[in-house]
Amino acid sequence: MDDLRDMGRFPVPVYAGATSNILLTVCLTYGLRGRFDGPLALPAWAVGIISANVLPVVALRSRMDEDTSFPPIEEMGFFGDQHKFSSWVYAVASGNMLFWIVLSWSVFSRRRDGKALAGVLALAFACTFFPAWIRLFRRA
Repeated sequence: MDDLRDMGRFPVPVYAGATSNILLTVCLTYGLRGRFDGPLALPAWAVGIISANVLPVVALRSRMDEDTSFPPIEEMGFFGDQHKFSSWVYAVASGNMLFWIVLSWSVFSRRRDGKALAGVLALAFACTFFPAWIRLFRRA
């Protein structure tokens, strides 16, 4: 896993897990945005949620040794193998998470209602699941 194009080789369940994570974060951001308005709320939320996503990976990686098996990218699972992805994948995933946090925070600062939430969720779903969409439609 040494090329950005390798991310297109993940199985659909990996994209489903990543997409679910983003959608959950957007929903949590919606709930949080209505309660906190301070100048440090957004940075604290972004750092906190990204840390909450990366810290389990760090903990699981600390238990890996030379006997750890690494399945091919196409056979990796979201839960069982996510700590085995290349380090740059976490940087890309964290950047993606930061993008959706900032975008949703901005949208919900301007308009905080069900339509805004549905719109951000639909956009996040379409964009985050995009590599899987390509694969699914390419087969048809």
